[in-house]
Amino acid sequence: MKHHLLFTVAFAAIANLLSATPYITIGELKLFRAYAPEDSQVDLREYLPAGETFERWSRLASVRVFKDLKDPKEYLSNVAAAVSKSSPAARYQFLQNDKTKEYILDFMTFAPDSEPVHFAEWNLMRAKYVKKKGLIVYQYAMRFYEFGESTGSVIRAERNKMTQPFNEATFEENEEPNQSPEPTPTAGTSAAEQPLVPAAVVAVMRTL
Repeated sequence: MKHHLLFTVAFAAIANLLSATPYITIGELKLFRAYAPEDSQVDLREYLPAGETFERWSRLASVRVFKDLKDPKEYLSNVAAAVSKSSPAARYQFLQNDKTKEYILDFMTFAPDSEPVHFAEWNLMRAKYVKKKGLIVYQYAMRFYEFGESTGSVIRAERNKMTQPFNEATFEENEEPNQSPEPTPTAGTSAAEQPLVPAAVVAVMRTL
C-alpha cells in the first residue's frame, strides 16, 4: 500500500508538471492564460506574461465576446467616447486596416481615483462580429506604474512595434508544459471600463 501511495503521488506530480498552459502570441510576445474575475459579465479570456499577476503586470491581452452586440465600429466608438469623457487630457485615435477595413482603437486609460496605486495604460483594441457567436473584442495593453520624461517615447516605440502584430494576431491558443506558476487572480475593475486621468500623468499625454 505504501509503495502504491508513493507511485500515485509521483504520477500526480509528473502529470502536473506536464500539464499544458494555454498561451497566445502577438508578434514575438508570448502571453499565458490567466483567469477572469468571477463577476465578469461577458465571455472573457485574459493573458499575462509568465510569472506576472493581476496585482502588477506589464502587458495584458484579452478576448471578450458580447453575444448581444453586432456592430464593431459602434462598440469601439463608445469606448472612444468614454475615454474622451474621462478627462480633457485623454487621447485616442482610430486606425484602419487597408485590406480588411477593420478599425483599431488606439487609446490611453488611467487608474480610478479609488485605486491605491496610480497607473496608466496604453491600449490597442479591435472588434469583429461573428455570426452565431457575437461581437468579439480583442485588446492589448501595456501598463505603467511610474511616469517620467521617457514614458511618451516608450509608448510611441511600443505602438510602432505592436500595432501590426496585434492587427494580424489570431488570438488562437497554443499549449506548452508549465514552467512557472500561473498568475493568480485578484479582484478589480478593468481599466478599459473606467478610464480616469490622475494629474500626475497629464504631462505624458501631451507628448503622444
